[in-house]
Amino acid sequence: MEALNVKNDLALQRLLKESHLLEEAKTSSKPGWHRHKATDMRMQALGSKTSIFHQEKMPLSHRKGMAAKATMREARRRKDALENGVILEKRSKSAKLTSARRPRGVDVPAVGKFRGGTLKLTKKDIFDIQGPGRRLESRRGKR
Repeated sequence: MEALNVKNDLALQRLLKESHLLEEAKTSSKPGWHRHKATDMRMQALGSKTSIFHQEKMPLSHRKGMAAKATMREARRRKDALENGVILEKRSKSAKLTSARRPRGVDVPAVGKFRGGTLKLTKKDIFDIQGPGRRLESRRGKR
């Protein structure tokens, strides 16, 4: 009996999650979009890494704002569920930050910046390449 109640509870949660899509579908002119959105939401609930609607190029400040709002919305949803005694799914593992260097292309130089067909080196880059070497001492005053 308890297993049946949990199964019905999960089905009800799924209906509640997707009910806003059903409301929008009544007035929208994009019939396939709601089906794709519901499928995307189900895939994310099952543990998908990214959304199929994830936009690749975007200003970092916009992306940070969207991520902050998403975490705030998720925290509020979990808080409301806890207060109402609703069983939620387990929290998914967040992406771990690695301290490894970002992989670079094969033809990218190890020093400087390659822009517009020219390799620009700073004084520090040149000094690192040449090494400490010998310093010429000024001969003024020494014999």
